[in-house]
Amino acid sequence: MPGIEPLLAHVVPFILVTTRLVGLFLFAPMLSSVSAPRMAKAMLAFMLAAAVYPAMPVHTTDIPLSLIGLVPLLISETLIGVCVGLIASVPVMMLQLGGHVTGFQMGLSMASVYNPEFETQSDVVGETLFYLGFAVFLAVGGLETTFGCVLESYERVPLGGMAVSSVPLETYVGLARAGFEMALRVSAPATAIVFLIMVAMGFVMKTMPQLNVMSVGFAIKIVAGLLVTAMALQVISNVASDETSRVLDLLGQWTRGLAVRGG
Repeated sequence: MPGIEPLLAHVVPFILVTTRLVGLFLFAPMLSSVSAPRMAKAMLAFMLAAAVYPAMPVHTTDIPLSLIGLVPLLISETLIGVCVGLIASVPVMMLQLGGHVTGFQMGLSMASVYNPEFETQSDVVGETLFYLGFAVFLAVGGLETTFGCVLESYERVPLGGMAVSSVPLETYVGLARAGFEMALRVSAPATAIVFLIMVAMGFVMKTMPQLNVMSVGFAIKIVAGLLVTAMALQVISNVASDETSRVLDLLGQWTRGLAVRGG
């Protein structure tokens, strides 16, 4: 009867394969949601690793079995999944930022709700645009693309072969700049109408001092801002779709450009 030694030789490589997928579950949209049970996410990562591992080109490479030697490899594997998840989450987070700016301009900063995705407080407009961005991310195939990029990385980078120099810092900076631009574009309609209302309130306050402009203007800002945002939802959706598709293309280009460390 054969022993278990041949199976033990696959334990460490399988752990490294699983670790790369676990990194994706830390930041990727929907996969990192705290609403999903941790046990379910762990089982999903384990099942995906079990499906990927038999197709790995090489299983038993020069992998050290000591704890000191395994720690850098685990960090390297986690880094790949984290990079993919962070890049994919930028459009969703920036769309929420645009909604937060919109709500702040309308005076809804006090009407905050709990966002379970990031475990933070967010205003109602930011939360609405967050779920809009989340829906756009799923509609353009973002979830499939993130999984596909991680799976393709197994062909590009061997286990433990991710170098720190391969972290796409320039890509992150470019995405942050484009994301802030998208957030400003999303909040521009409501910001413009609120600005015009504030100017009109200033004229009214000077010409009709007996009118309580503050109490009346506060409600007007909210109603006008919500109406303008509602009318611009289609445009906001198109902007979010274009930006999400562009980010996913950049993610695929980065994955295809990965090379073996030292090669």
